[in-house]
Amino acid sequence: MTSGWLAPDLTMSAADYRELVGAALAFKRRYPQHTELVLRGRTIYFLFYNASLRTRSSFQTGLLRMGGHPITLDPQNGIYTPALPEAEVPYSTERVADVARVLSAYGDAIAIRMYGDPAGWVYGGAHRHLEAFRQWASVPVINMEFDRFHPCQALADIMTLREQLGGLTGCRLCISWAYSGSWHKPVAVPQSLLLAAVKSGMDVTLAHPPAFALDPDVMRAAKQFAAHTGASLRVTHDFRDGVADAHAVYAKSWCSLAHLPARIGEPVDEAAMRAAFEAHRDWRVDQSVMRQAAPSAGYLHCLPADRGQEVTDDVIDGPQSWVFQQAANRLHAQNAVMAHLLNPGCLA
Repeated sequence: MTSGWLAPDLTMSAADYRELVGAALAFKRRYPQHTELVLRGRTIYFLFYNASLRTRSSFQTGLLRMGGHPITLDPQNGIYTPALPEAEVPYSTERVADVARVLSAYGDAIAIRMYGDPAGWVYGGAHRHLEAFRQWASVPVINMEFDRFHPCQALADIMTLREQLGGLTGCRLCISWAYSGSWHKPVAVPQSLLLAAVKSGMDVTLAHPPAFALDPDVMRAAKQFAAHTGASLRVTHDFRDGVADAHAVYAKSWCSLAHLPARIGEPVDEAAMRAAFEAHRDWRVDQSVMRQAAPSAGYLHCLPADRGQEVTDDVIDGPQSWVFQQAANRLHAQNAVMAHLLNPGCLA
């Protein structure tokens, strides 16, 4: 079995992560003229259980431009749905162990995106699916977002922060929950970003209403990384306090882990979830909020943004927005991930 891009959030050291960020930025400067053959002849199978614009298009464009071959398999309709043993349905599903070994025999990597409904919204359920692919595959397995982590998004985020702020040690980042009319968003983005930011030496303020706390295991890991790098981590339940004097404001919505089911087949407590959201409709980034941040602060969001709810148009489309640079960096971050896994020498 081989290594993959599953959860570098927890397993990659701060020093190794900073080195990867630097290599990704250098790789971006060489793209596309000097990277066009680095994955020549390599094939990656892409399985999307959820909708995707940036992840799908950036991965596949990047692989094609580097000489590789992306093949998309629809796990809901186009193939027998890969399933864990307890979720098998005769002639409708196929055990993950079998799918992973077959695809490993054909190609060079497997990339998967899965969270929410396909895993019954049980926190960690989708990640178990990813780990099963990792256990049985003999090629790298890439996490394109699961319910716990979104490492490719975090890498693009840190690249953007580096480009905008230079060295990140001591820079202040606010990671904040924001209101949305939909609760159907996992905690993967804030959790990966939090870990990446403290590994990068940033002073992080995590702002959220009490019902929207992140995974305690992730919080413990973030504090350990922060102690190692000299970063700081502060939690507040006051939105404007979180934004105050920040050099960068990353505000987006995520679900409440407290109201997700404990087991497959149990329902989400939607009434409690919606009540938690509706009680905090004022957690929205507008110009008055951005004025609480440092004078040259930037606004970030992983997209898609719920405009008018998470953020106003004049912020996301305005001069303080780093959102579309951030989206563009998804291509370059994932090129670096694919190269790191399939041809690491080309990053040197």
